[in-house]
Amino acid sequence: MQLQTFKAPTMAECLTQVKTSLGTDAIILHTRTYQLKHWLGLRKKEIVEITAGKGMNIGRRPRPGQVETRGQVETREQKPISGTYDRRTVARSAESRAMESRSADSRAADSRFPQAAAPSAGPRTLLETPAATGAAIVGLTNEVTTLKQMLKDFMAVSRQKQAPNIPEELLEYYDLLTRNLVNAELAEQIVRTIQRQVRAEMHAQPQVMREKLAEQIEKMIPVAGPIRRTKTDGPHVVALVGPTGVGKTTTLAKLAANLKLRERKKVGLITLDTYRIAAVDQLRRYAEIIGAPLRVVGSAEELREAIAAMADMEFVLIDTAGRSPKDQLKLSELKKVLEVASPDEVHLVLSTTASEACIELAVGQFNEVRVDRVIFTKLDEMAHLGMLLNVVQKVNKNVSYVTTGQDVPDDIEVGQPRRLAQLVLGEGIRNV
Repeated sequence: MQLQTFKAPTMAECLTQVKTSLGTDAIILHTRTYQLKHWLGLRKKEIVEITAGKGMNIGRRPRPGQVETRGQVETREQKPISGTYDRRTVARSAESRAMESRSADSRAADSRFPQAAAPSAGPRTLLETPAATGAAIVGLTNEVTTLKQMLKDFMAVSRQKQAPNIPEELLEYYDLLTRNLVNAELAEQIVRTIQRQVRAEMHAQPQVMREKLAEQIEKMIPVAGPIRRTKTDGPHVVALVGPTGVGKTTTLAKLAANLKLRERKKVGLITLDTYRIAAVDQLRRYAEIIGAPLRVVGSAEELREAIAAMADMEFVLIDTAGRSPKDQLKLSELKKVLEVASPDEVHLVLSTTASEACIELAVGQFNEVRVDRVIFTKLDEMAHLGMLLNVVQKVNKNVSYVTTGQDVPDDIEVGQPRRLAQLVLGEGIRNV
């Protein structure tokens, strides 16, 4: 069956699409209604979605007590009708067929109700199949149980070799960390720490141990807090830098929308990303929606003039062009431009979808532009977020924000130790 998905503002329109495309024998498999958000989440539109497929002839299973007769029905050879015939013979034949039909209908109706099966002279293979199948299932179940235990024993030995200093009753917490991609050395360090903090008799209480794990991880993730104005004269200047494709422009739009619409601050936007016309157009649309001024600059001198022109703003947010961590020339240019801007905060935007090696390289190279905070993006695209802890421990930067989707201004959160610790432990990932 080939499935198709249809969308429309109403159920009636959606059903019309299904009927037009697939015909009247279409089979509807799933329906749902959801809200489609528009710019900044200010308007919502209801959408009806139907998943349907082309109808198929599906054979019905025999009901309980019935015996499947397909392929076993006796066929009679049909004699050709001669030019002359005996009326009585035809009448008797018709009556006989009618009686057989009524008898067959009666047997079919009776078979719908549970009754003791009548003795059969036919083969017993079908009657013996359930018992044979049951024995096979029992055998397979035993084998699976044995294999599971063998795998469990093997994993226990393997874990013990990887973390020889961790007692067996704490190995499950070590496993929890490594399954969520916390590196083995860091995972062992965390478990050993809580081993010293918690009495031995409490090790068998999962709630207590998970709480201690979260508390320990909280201590290991420094946070910077939200953007706050630190001076009374002139705007508080914030610059976003980072590799290409990490979501700087969308992140800047979320920050600007929250400051402007929710905190009622005066916000100005500046973009240095003249390499991508789409990025400029995107930011211009955001600026128009929230009612914020936008300046597009291409040099250090233009940047100086743009900041001066926004002297009456409380905040000025600067979007920079993406830079490859390996492109030293472009990084040097970015450094010179930011020296002119003299930002109060420089946030390095990093995507959690990148490898740890790439993230560490980016942090090392962008340190040349005086990065003091980190924003992690695209958390919604990851199944495991233990790498957050790995990266934070290695780069020694405070986490300011994390982003959890594309919706402006909703899908951004201030970095909170407890929230980040829960994500590292695999809790709440479906809700990001």
